[in-house]
Amino acid sequence: MQEKNWHEFVLYCIANNYGGIENLSLIPGNVGTTPIQNIGAYGVEIKDTFFSCEAMEIVTQKIVTFDKDTCQFDYRESIFKNELKNKYIITSVVFKLTKKNHILNTSYGAIETELAANGITEPSLKDVSDAVIAIRKSKLPDPKELGNSGSFFKNPIVKKSVYEEVVKVFPEMPHYKISEMK
Repeated sequence: MQEKNWHEFVLYCIANNYGGIENLSLIPGNVGTTPIQNIGAYGVEIKDTFFSCEAMEIVTQKIVTFDKDTCQFDYRESIFKNELKNKYIITSVVFKLTKKNHILNTSYGAIETELAANGITEPSLKDVSDAVIAIRKSKLPDPKELGNSGSFFKNPIVKKSVYEEVVKVFPEMPHYKISEMK
């Protein structure tokens, strides 16, 4: 079994014109661990492109296939962090990526600003990835120079009524909608 570095996988996909995960550039870790956390960055999460994964049940060594619904993805959550924690080892992951008519997510965070600063008005997969990489490098030290685990925090999730009160006091507060919750 060969582990595949997540960022190398993202770059491979971009080089082969497979879209959907370019916003997840430069996230530390391996491909097999991505469903556990439902990793995400800059408006994209694994659940957006996840199709299935195979995992070995540790006790029985039986291989089980999990589809998207079975994984119970939520904001930085999955069944592998909850009911099935420490019970399975993910051995492979299948993603459903685009080959044409890519839908680029550039509205989250500073991606649009970074693209504009580079004079890019019609970005490619690589342009979006490069913008994300530049943003991440500006926030975190180079792991080759100073080891780090990237950004592993979760944004606070509040009820809409709480958000409405806070944004009155802090109108410039960054905020992102994650669901239709009230």
